Amino acid sequence: MPRHPLRRQLLCAVALLCLAAPGRAQADPQPARSGLAINGFGTLGLVHSSEQGADYSFDNLQPYGAGRSRDWSPDVDSRLGVQATYDLSERITAVLQLVSEYTSAGNYSPYANWANLSYRFSPEFSLRAGRIALASFLASDSRRVGYSNVMARPPIEVYRLLALKESDGVDATWRSRMGAAGNSLSLLYGSKTVVNTAGRHVHSRAVQGIFDTLEWGDLTVHLAYQERHVDNQNPQRGIFSSGGVAYDTGRWFAAAEWVRALNYNARALKITREAWYVNAGVRLGAYTPYLTLSELCPTSATKLAPVAQSTISAGLRWDFARHWDLKLQWDHVKLGRDSYGTLQNVVRGTPSGGGVDLVSMAADFVF
Repeated sequence: MPRHPLRRQLLCAVALLCLAAPGRAQADPQPARSGLAINGFGTLGLVHSSEQGADYSFDNLQPYGAGRSRDWSPDVDSRLGVQATYDLSERITAVLQLVSEYTSAGNYSPYANWANLSYRFSPEFSLRAGRIALASFLASDSRRVGYSNVMARPPIEVYRLLALKESDGVDATWRSRMGAAGNSLSLLYGSKTVVNTAGRHVHSRAVQGIFDTLEWGDLTVHLAYQERHVDNQNPQRGIFSSGGVAYDTGRWFAAAEWVRALNYNARALKITREAWYVNAGVRLGAYTPYLTLSELCPTSATKLAPVAQSTISAGLRWDFARHWDLKLQWDHVKLGRDSYGTLQNVVRGTPSGGGVDLVSMAADFVF
């Protein structure tokens, strides 16, 4: 059973709403050119799962979710974030982002998601040091900002494959332009410790990656590759690579991503998985209907239970007020043969395979 009562969840939901009162969302959430800028974002969400013998959660670091633990769970998507950006000089900028969301500790205690200093040597070249978000996906910087995303959440098949979201270290970014095209190339090195749902500290050392984003008119192309040493693997090497493309005309939009993760378990068993999604939709005034197809499948032969599933999602976003939206999304998750997919806290005896239906409702805001 969950470690926190439903009353605490409801209080967190009410607090999110109070902090996000529409009267506070008067300015665009853009950093000021000088001085201090305070911006924020949040999501108040509810998710229902038809599977009562297991939990559905977006993040594999969430101990409980919708289904077995809660018929309607606010923990899958609800969060609140506040970001402070301060220009110490024309070249030096400090960023601190605090996020409150349901984590492996089973509570909503705020934590520092970003905390770094950047130095701009020129408009093209900059360095950062501190806690830095890993640009592993198309929506890396905005994956927690529900208002910035059309869907209720990024496709779980793709975005659950990498638990490491930030790194404590340094990165260097080079920006260039060629005609109408702009390119951003980053190199990163650092380390990070993640606490899993069992309370164990998993240390990632020598996290190193290269990330590239090309923007050309309505087209965005993103590529990423990273390696790290993880202390609960044998050998400790983990590799993650991804590629994504998005096309957005302002009215019609489409996006697709592919990722591949290679890891080892403590018994030196090689485990590789691949995942992809395709999303498309159209903006009709304040309403945005969309459709998403996604799949996660193992690509290495092991004797372990496979983590495999595919999902079809259909949703509607309604931008009912400035800086506010409401989303309604239906997902049908088809579990792989002899697989529970990404479901957690599975009750012993629950049949594997089959399908799970989800209903998600979310209110997103920025201020």
